[in-house]
Amino acid sequence: MKLLKGLSYDTVRRISKIKNEPDWMLETRLRALRYFQKKSLPNWGVDLSSIDFQNITYYSSHDVGKQSNWKDVPEKILKTFDRLGIPQAERKFLAGVATQYESEVVYNKLKKRWNSLGVIYTDCDSGLREYPAIFKKYFGKIIPVNDNKFAALNTAVWSGGSFVYVPKGVKIDIPLQAYFWINAANLGQFERTLIIAEEGSSVHYVEGCFMKGAKVTTLYGEKNIEDVVIRDKVLTHKGIFKPVYKIMKRMYKGFIYKITYWGDSSSELNVTEDHPLLVAKRKSNEYRNIEFKKQWISAKNLEDDDYLVIPIKKTVKRDNFQVKIKIRKQNRQEFMRVDFPFKPEFFRLLGYYLSEGYIDNEHYISFSFRQEKTDYIKDVENLSKKYFQQIPVKNNHRQNGQILAVYSTKYARAFAKIFGATVYQKKIPFWIFNISNDCLSELIKGMWRGNGSFDRKRVSFRFSSISRSLAYGLRDILLKLGIIASINKQSRIPSGEGIYTVMISTQNNNLFGKLVDIQAKDGIMEWPYLALDEKYMYVRIKSIIKQKVNTKVYNFAVKDHESYVCEGVISHNCSAPKYSKQSLHSAIVEIFVAKNARVKYTTIQNWSTNVYNLTTQRGLVKENGSLIWVDANIGSKVTMKYPAIILAGERAYGEVMSANIAEGGQHQDTGAKVIHLVPNTSSLITSKSICKNGGKTTYRGLVKINKGAKNSKSKVRCDSLILDNKSEANTYPYNDVSEKQSQVEHEAYVSKIGKEQLIYLMSKGLSEGQSNALIASGFLEPVIKELPMEYAVELNALIDMSMEGGVG
Repeated sequence: MKLLKGLSYDTVRRISKIKNEPDWMLETRLRALRYFQKKSLPNWGVDLSSIDFQNITYYSSHDVGKQSNWKDVPEKILKTFDRLGIPQAERKFLAGVATQYESEVVYNKLKKRWNSLGVIYTDCDSGLREYPAIFKKYFGKIIPVNDNKFAALNTAVWSGGSFVYVPKGVKIDIPLQAYFWINAANLGQFERTLIIAEEGSSVHYVEGCFMKGAKVTTLYGEKNIEDVVIRDKVLTHKGIFKPVYKIMKRMYKGFIYKITYWGDSSSELNVTEDHPLLVAKRKSNEYRNIEFKKQWISAKNLEDDDYLVIPIKKTVKRDNFQVKIKIRKQNRQEFMRVDFPFKPEFFRLLGYYLSEGYIDNEHYISFSFRQEKTDYIKDVENLSKKYFQQIPVKNNHRQNGQILAVYSTKYARAFAKIFGATVYQKKIPFWIFNISNDCLSELIKGMWRGNGSFDRKRVSFRFSSISRSLAYGLRDILLKLGIIASINKQSRIPSGEGIYTVMISTQNNNLFGKLVDIQAKDGIMEWPYLALDEKYMYVRIKSIIKQKVNTKVYNFAVKDHESYVCEGVISHNCSAPKYSKQSLHSAIVEIFVAKNARVKYTTIQNWSTNVYNLTTQRGLVKENGSLIWVDANIGSKVTMKYPAIILAGERAYGEVMSANIAEGGQHQDTGAKVIHLVPNTSSLITSKSICKNGGKTTYRGLVKINKGAKNSKSKVRCDSLILDNKSEANTYPYNDVSEKQSQVEHEAYVSKIGKEQLIYLMSKGLSEGQSNALIASGFLEPVIKELPMEYAVELNALIDMSMEGGVG
């Protein structure tokens, strides 16, 4: 169910009716909406004038209800969280997990041990319905409906969130965790978090595949998925390469789907049942009117007539390519750069090498032809003279063959490094896709002349190789030229190696024939197994076999596109999508800490860069209690977040630790507030901010010590790190001290990364981005060390990505 856009009293009534709420909650919602309409937008800090409140959807759900078992959560939502490893994290690490998709909590489970002790951990909607007395006692008591404009908005339209109640004396020694998710443009998310820790209790609240051997397409060739590491660049569904920033491994007990498809006899997908793949459904059965509608579908919902999707690699224009090779001179090694000209004739020569060439003794580039191929032999001689500045030496060999050998240590080593030295090592380098179609056409012509075949009876073009990398590279080049090609693998006896044959689809015979100067005609397929458009090739599924396993599976997160190519087809790993239109996240967090109780609240926020993140958070701490707030903010367009702690009992302690990273177009306006109401209270605020590429960070804080709050102590430290001249860091502390017998300390530092630091780290082999990331991680270390291990690792990975070009 999804409500229409726009905010009105009718919208509020419909939300309350859908949830079947009591009258007092509806009245509270309507009163909050009146306050929202009366209050103006904040005129300080961040410009919020572009938010269009009437162009936002205020409630969206998927009619799934709350689930207590991951197997019961629908595929569309499961695929969103499977990448995060939430089910596995729950088993290994967490006392309970709640996940919110858009406006509704869809999964919530609490360990039986805590449930038996009276601990309540559920979504707020269930908290209102099932524990009305407790919920009403605490709801809106720390943050009233008229506190600020966005608190009023949340109260009017809130949906979902977490409700945590820890009874007296119960100590939860492993964290509770929640994930919140916006999955549509112009959608608002307004979750409500309510945490009550009774006397003497404690709790930590955290907000926050394929089988081994699967081949993943990376920038430098295929890799087994278990060997993929952070910073590897992998091919995404957009046809470009993006770096990996998180690796996920887990034991999996369930069903694996073995999927084969037409057009590639060598690839078999072995994927968990809930892993999403990019799939096309045909709108028409007529070949001449093929239309494909792409969508993400989990493996268990695939059908035999579905089409898997293969991306066409995009072009980045370049004029030449250089490779660095080692040359030994007079008992010492030197480096030499070899230039490859982007000329069509040169790429025809490369095509001859890829099909019939090899490197002999590191010094010779050799080509092998049958003697009757006089035209091709002459062509290689002329091209070698032009680009290698020498005519090849001819040598005869057995079976009526002719060898052409060019002596050039420089080019021999360069060819071996880039294209492979032997027939088993041959490969197509990634930069080939950056050259013009004219050059690619000549490359194909050279390869086909060397090792291609044409069956005139069947009107069929073929190219065979024992190198998998070369065959798949050739197929990808043909796709880029608009030619559909498939790959067939046959076992080679007795060696057991495979022979990969690239076959041109019959409907492309004429197009390919013109490319290689052979007259041909197109075939007709009424029900095609393969299809092509400007961005993708579509391959029809041949078979799906379901098998139960207990094994380790692998997945990873990819910058920006959150997808990768595995076994030739596109797979998704379910991270946050990006939208050009704005979304609004306006949440409320209320935390009650009773006498002698302890609460630690951790949030790692990495919203997409279209999101306005406007959150009100406040905690009340009674005698000898403590509340620790750990807050990390990396994504979003705008963040305004100022966790507040009210110390209302003697010896109460409050601490806020925050880490913020802002890039170009982002403004992290964050801080903290601590109010000391009574004597002998203490607080600590630590703020760490990094800004780069024109990003802006602002610390905005308040320490207030009331009259009579004797012996109260507070320390504030704000550190900012600026990485360039375009970025901006601001600090606006405000200390209001009404008690003479109290102590307040404030330190603020703004610094830049020194050139000497970068030079030192880069001299150790690190790139500039890696050096910046290392410095940033050290700078944020006081906050990172307070995170649970798994989240510290994730935050460090996000920092690495941010330093190398942006996250969120």
